[in-house]
Amino acid sequence: MPKAKTYNEKRRFDETTEPPAKVFRGDVDPGSARPGKTFVIHQHHATRLHFDLRLEMMNGKTPVLVSWAVPKNLPLKKGKMHLAVHVEDHPFDYGSFSGTIPKGNYGAGEVRIFDSGTYEVLEQEPGKLSFRLDGRRARGVWHIFQTAKEGEEKNWLVRLREDERPEPDPLPTLAPMMATLVDEPFDDDAWIFEPKWDGVRALATCSESETMLLSRTGNDVTSTYPELAKLHERMVCFDAIVDGEIVAMHKGRPSFERLQSRINLQNPRDITRVAKEIPVSFIAYDLLYLDGTSLIKTPLEERKELLEELLVVSDNVQISPVVRGEGTTLYEAANAQSLEGIVAKKLSSPYRPGKRAKEWLKVKTTMEAELVIGGWSKGEGARSTSFGALLVGAWDGDGLRYVGSVGTGFSDRTMDDLMPKLQALVTDEMPFADDPRQMGTGRFGKPIRDPVWVTPELVARVEFRELTSTGRLRAPSFKGLRADVDPAECTFESLEALIPG
Repeated sequence: MPKAKTYNEKRRFDETTEPPAKVFRGDVDPGSARPGKTFVIHQHHATRLHFDLRLEMMNGKTPVLVSWAVPKNLPLKKGKMHLAVHVEDHPFDYGSFSGTIPKGNYGAGEVRIFDSGTYEVLEQEPGKLSFRLDGRRARGVWHIFQTAKEGEEKNWLVRLREDERPEPDPLPTLAPMMATLVDEPFDDDAWIFEPKWDGVRALATCSESETMLLSRTGNDVTSTYPELAKLHERMVCFDAIVDGEIVAMHKGRPSFERLQSRINLQNPRDITRVAKEIPVSFIAYDLLYLDGTSLIKTPLEERKELLEELLVVSDNVQISPVVRGEGTTLYEAANAQSLEGIVAKKLSSPYRPGKRAKEWLKVKTTMEAELVIGGWSKGEGARSTSFGALLVGAWDGDGLRYVGSVGTGFSDRTMDDLMPKLQALVTDEMPFADDPRQMGTGRFGKPIRDPVWVTPELVARVEFRELTSTGRLRAPSFKGLRADVDPAECTFESLEALIPG
């Protein structure tokens, strides 16, 4: 059998910033070596995610880190045992290492400090060790022991003996905080500013073993976005609730139109197929809960700092970039890049679940509204088998108030997706309080004749230039459906509130 490589032999220190070992007397026996005082758990995003438990022990007079690779991290429930593979001792300085191991090197990938602190040995004998950890996250007593199988001496098992973490805080209300619309951008060092992402809002509730994505209306949409189902593996924590946006990118910008092809899919085969064509990303921008502690009363500035430490970014998991104080400059950049707008957030603000607060403000580069679809006008020419325009409205005291017809902004794919949803809601009863057939003209200035009515259950996102004095949309364009918006929220009052001044 070839001799196992040592720590130094596995690494090229001209390429990696990992510290070299200074002890060459061989690895110590964890069942008999003199214990030190400190421990560290590394989270290692290599070919596969795993965790490394490292206990300080003495090799002669020199402290080293006796190490086990623990694929599933330390167990947090009694009765569960996790595999722990005993690996070569690491230098004591490795305890502070966090960063990137370059591609092509041993263990290439991202390394983060999952936890650190002090420990004490409670029992120690060859092949067995019981210890108490007192870390920021891991607090309790674990027992680790060597398996009895011959030829598998490196394989150990670890189990929880006593969980000494404090009782967790109650979970906050799982509803996102919302921003208030304002007319103009501004500059203020007490505020941060970030892009307004053109996607679907989602709260990611993550445990050590799974992720659940909740829409704004509280629906579980995890299966719709399978590439985000392992979001918890990108987080340096036992559990967390993260606020963010699911976006589909197109030419470097988020595209709600592309995302439309993903939002309402339910068939697993269709989801898998379309996910390859239109991948999505999760853009994180706030943190509500972390390792059993509610953060909703914590100032935004501190929540942002914790979020930066929490997430290990990847191709489909990002943190929303922010600038401090310079909202006007960011707004101009957003406008130049045809982004939806910006969001301003007061650094001292708490998180207010389900509330629309003035500590978060949004400034849009275009006007957009969520409106209820009440029917469609018949199409002509290339659209003879579908529709000419959607008839949309908003609720007021008299019922569903007609605000206009939307005949642009549809791709062939969008119409193919939309038509079955409309046909499933066809009704003989006109949903509008006022009859669109008696109120001006439809698409391209033509009267609306023989419209098809639908039960007002679908919400359309519509971009427009202005709202006329008679309450009609000028130059409306369809942007997509909003499955995460309750039709009852689409009021004429909220539509009017979009208009500057």
